[in-house]
Amino acid sequence: MEQYPAIRFLLRFGEVFALAVALLPVSAGIIAAFYGWHWMVLVAGVAGSLVLAVLLKSYVELVRVIADMLMPR
Repeated sequence: MEQYPAIRFLLRFGEVFALAVALLPVSAGIIAAFYGWHWMVLVAGVAGSLVLAVLLKSYVELVRVIADMLMPR
């Protein structure tokens, strides 16, 4: 599995990576709301984070299934 570093990374740190990336829109919304943007930017950031979390978690699970089924150990 040395020739697939991205898959190895997702297998090892996939859940943490998905959570960290999913928190980016909500943190951007908080920063934007703090600097005077409309409060709906924060709501959009929360909604975007929820959608992104679901998509990334399903992607990580899909990579795990494919790695378990097709990759030699």
